[in-house]
Amino acid sequence: MQGKYILLVGVEFNNQGAYLMLLAAAERVRQEFGAVPVVEFHNGSDVKKRIAGVYPLVPQRVYGLTDRLQKIPGLRRLWKRFPWVLPSEVVAVFDGSGFRYGDQWVHQSLDYTASKLERWAARGVPVYMLPQAFGPFELTAAPSRKALNASNLIFPRDPESESYVRAILADEGADRVRRYPDFTAVLDGRFPARHERLRGRVPIVPNVNIYSRADDAEAKARYVANLSAIAIDLHGRGLAPYGLAHEGRNDVEILQLVVDSVRRTAGIDLDVVSGLDGVELKGLIGSAPLLVSGRYHAVVSALSQGVPTVIHGWSHKYEHVARDFGVPELLADPLGDAGQSVDLISYILESADLGERIVAAGSEVKRSIEAMWSAVREDLRS
Repeated sequence: MQGKYILLVGVEFNNQGAYLMLLAAAERVRQEFGAVPVVEFHNGSDVKKRIAGVYPLVPQRVYGLTDRLQKIPGLRRLWKRFPWVLPSEVVAVFDGSGFRYGDQWVHQSLDYTASKLERWAARGVPVYMLPQAFGPFELTAAPSRKALNASNLIFPRDPESESYVRAILADEGADRVRRYPDFTAVLDGRFPARHERLRGRVPIVPNVNIYSRADDAEAKARYVANLSAIAIDLHGRGLAPYGLAHEGRNDVEILQLVVDSVRRTAGIDLDVVSGLDGVELKGLIGSAPLLVSGRYHAVVSALSQGVPTVIHGWSHKYEHVARDFGVPELLADPLGDAGQSVDLISYILESADLGERIVAAGSEVKRSIEAMWSAVREDLRS
């Protein structure tokens, strides 16, 4: 496969969970398959692509011309002066959407993304759904089925997602469905040297999705109040909490509400850190004694490094990642009583063997990820 190209879709540079998936997949494309990772032309700036070591696919508007143009003598050599990859050079498509196909995202253009996978499959290019969450499909059955039917192998991350996928496929290709955990667990973090003062402190990671999906203003206020109570409790224990935005502006806005609340009710000034990329976030999280998080990939970044985490879940994927790492008891309702999260902080601090238990479960998670990549490699060879 040397000199060939593998297209990564469903990943991106702005959402840091999706960026971690991009980097983890790109790393394997280079190391495991001896190929060059590619992303779609409009996915990220040229600078971001160079930093990640990925090439751009030609713009979609010229797809129809590329196959004909490259057959003209001498034009292919001229074409390769540009850092663009032709569709005919793509040997596989890896979809790392994370959590796209399901009713939680009915507002997204699922049919558009599914149709693109279908077109790749029609060209004879194998498509692989890397470990991700799926379902339910009550509102999104048609585009989800289209995407799944276009895929050679489908890897749900958890039993519930697997059940949704098998139900929608029925007897069609059930052998293509195999469960594996989140594949970013094996990606190394990088501690941001400019934030050395945060080493050993406790990050609180919010998720605007929890806030925006709350039923009413009272529930929204309760989420902010819960995060504030957690910050005050951590401060009282001498653990120096700070707010960490794993994503962008919306998460920062949630943290600002927490900062105002903590200052008003307890006279505490809470630091807020934002603007880090996924690898830096993972490195920073890895230095913490514990984490409080409503962001899925912040949870994975913590647990994969043996950092105990109070997990604020809002979909089935949180429950199952907790089980993957052997700590289902660390799941808390972010809109429930703040005392649940505070009690879990006490539990974490009082459980001497908890970190070792997480590391042991994490080793099994990482072995499963290796098995997943082996399954993709064997299917590509066939």
